[in-house]
Amino acid sequence: MNIFSVSLSSTTSCEYESTFFIVILYLDLDEYPMTRANRGICVIVNNNDFSESRIPLKERVGTMIDEEALEKVFKWLGFDVKTYRDYEASKIQALFEHVAKMDHSQNDCLVCCVLSHGMEGGVYGVDGNTVLIKELMRPFTGQTCLSLVKKPKLFFIQACQGKNEQRPIQTDGPGDETSNVCCDAKVYRESIPSAADFVVGMATLPDYVSYRERSNGTWYIQSLCQNLAKFVRMDLLSILTKVNDDVSKRTDDTQLKKQMPLPSFSLRKRMVFPVPEESPPIFK
Repeated sequence: MNIFSVSLSSTTSCEYESTFFIVILYLDLDEYPMTRANRGICVIVNNNDFSESRIPLKERVGTMIDEEALEKVFKWLGFDVKTYRDYEASKIQALFEHVAKMDHSQNDCLVCCVLSHGMEGGVYGVDGNTVLIKELMRPFTGQTCLSLVKKPKLFFIQACQGKNEQRPIQTDGPGDETSNVCCDAKVYRESIPSAADFVVGMATLPDYVSYRERSNGTWYIQSLCQNLAKFVRMDLLSILTKVNDDVSKRTDDTQLKKQMPLPSFSLRKRMVFPVPEESPPIFK
């Protein structure tokens, strides 16, 4: 830990001197190593067609734009990107369990992205059944996935976490989709577990909706991808803070809809991606 001190002196009309010491502590944080043969696997589950759902859930128009953006930025960052579309809840869970059983010993980290309708603490499969986020994370904990122990495991969830709207912005779930800005919603209460070396980037706060534009994708995923490309030299948590700031400033044409993302983490070190040699991707 580095300590930097500054002495400031001042003389008053009573001709006595007072000295103030400002002590600034610089914390020397280690970084997760990004030196293995492969950066890692990036799994993208993109649920768009809910026509066979047991409950009324709308098509997620605009989600293909998010899928394309995620594929671009994580391929650029060196990940082996694998995309899966329109998965039922049980298939999402089975997929994550399968990925956790893979050998990640030559990988630096793991990225999992889920784009779907959601409720608090979980997401919907295209069948209308739910899978909890904590259950998607569970196979990757240190007790069950040894080849990812001490390595960052990043989860990005684009889905509503409730039905409430943040003011001063219509929703994307069982609701009207005549507006260009829509959301991904329903309601359930759950929490996610705490385990070392996880980052969970949620598109919105618990109880609230998140927004998707039909022609531009979701506010959260688009900001995430753009900032990962633009600020790749920064640590991940700083990038996610910038995403929070960007999304918090967004609104629709009515100036009523607002959204606040929620990153949470149990990282023990700074997470910084190596800067790729190729030029950053261009997004729509």
